[in-house]
Amino acid sequence: MSGGFHMEEDYAQMEKNYVMRTWAAQRNVKVLPIKDAEGAYFTDINDKKYMDFSSQLIAANYGHKNQKVNQAIIDQLNTYSYIAPGLGAPIRAKLAKKLTEIAPGNYRKTFFSTGGAEANEGGVKAAKYYTNAFKVISRYTSYHGALGISISLTGDPRRYTKNEPGYPGVLHAVDPYCYRCPFKMTYPECNLLCAEAIRDQILMEGKDTVAALVLEPIVGSNGVIVPPPGYYERIREICDEFDVVWIDDEVMAGFGRFGKMFAIEHWDASPDIITMAKGLTGTYVPLGATLMSDKISDFFEDNIYVHGATYAGHPLACAAGLASIKLYEEEKLIENAQKLEPVFEKRLNEIKEDHKSVGDVRGKGCFWGVELIKDSKTHEPASTRDEKFAPGPTIPGRVQQECFKNGIFFVQMISTLLLAPPIIVSKEEVLKGLDVVDEALKISDKECK
Repeated sequence: MSGGFHMEEDYAQMEKNYVMRTWAAQRNVKVLPIKDAEGAYFTDINDKKYMDFSSQLIAANYGHKNQKVNQAIIDQLNTYSYIAPGLGAPIRAKLAKKLTEIAPGNYRKTFFSTGGAEANEGGVKAAKYYTNAFKVISRYTSYHGALGISISLTGDPRRYTKNEPGYPGVLHAVDPYCYRCPFKMTYPECNLLCAEAIRDQILMEGKDTVAALVLEPIVGSNGVIVPPPGYYERIREICDEFDVVWIDDEVMAGFGRFGKMFAIEHWDASPDIITMAKGLTGTYVPLGATLMSDKISDFFEDNIYVHGATYAGHPLACAAGLASIKLYEEEKLIENAQKLEPVFEKRLNEIKEDHKSVGDVRGKGCFWGVELIKDSKTHEPASTRDEKFAPGPTIPGRVQQECFKNGIFFVQMISTLLLAPPIIVSKEEVLKGLDVVDEALKISDKECK
């Protein structure tokens, strides 16, 4: 027995037989059992070691097997493992208070859940109760979760493949996607038409019928799309003009991923609600949080928040959350992500110059996207949204597989490679990973005109 494995067991076949895997036809699933993980690395059942260059699903922000967080969970477990949401749990209260201290604005109440999709569902419910309106606007290039409301908010193919018709009242807006501007303009001459289009949409839908905007501050899994300067300041003005609740989905973007505790801090604007998960506990225990501003919190002092969950504010998860924030602060992990930004930026731009199949590189902190193309003149993407669930690997998928064979694990989505190692990594580790990506891009170059 090694690392919890009985080597005579065929765990790959066991998982394939009994586990319903996500986002896949089950017959096509290939399983690689993992037997150990520590820091920025994990090891498979064959003792091959990989650098975790996307923090699993851009979630294990400070890596694996952190003993301080482990101990915090154990300490809480030795006190009690669970107390119902209707009773008080000191660890829950301490985490809720801490979130108000680190958030960029005036916030007070937090509803806890078990993940990002639930956090977004809780935020939308709060906005609808607060405004007494029912329409919600998100963007076409987005992901907000796989539950009833959250999959409808999602803009990518996971929404319209088998998940429609969706939740009533959900609408989608154009993206602040400068590389592929929907208006064929350039910043700043565009005057932020992508934001003005949302204002027009609110007016056309009926300004009193729109409850909320749900926006990722920087689009995550759908391509690491960084809005231009001034975008969220304008969004704040639009929401104030029409009394629309702005929900900032920091599930993937928060906790150092983009070089700030919350990615929205790259702009001078405060949302009404912030949703979070993933990096909140570094994935050690599932936890989601819906943090509400003073004005939203005040509303629910005398109005019922008709929402709940058995595991809301689970003590073990809250212990992991509080320990994680302490880790970010005391070990200066946010600062490390900031220091890595120019390392990524410089090396990725060198890679872009060397590979005709690289159309754009973009990101902040420790999360970068490499968008692949198959025509260097027209910038035709290397893969399209409609190919998301097509059989066989796409061009970006083949690049990903080559890197994996060479010990670098990351995820990719449609035409973009998503590079997001734990924010504990060193400059040398980043460069090592990017060198492997550099070599693998010869595959996409062969497919590019």
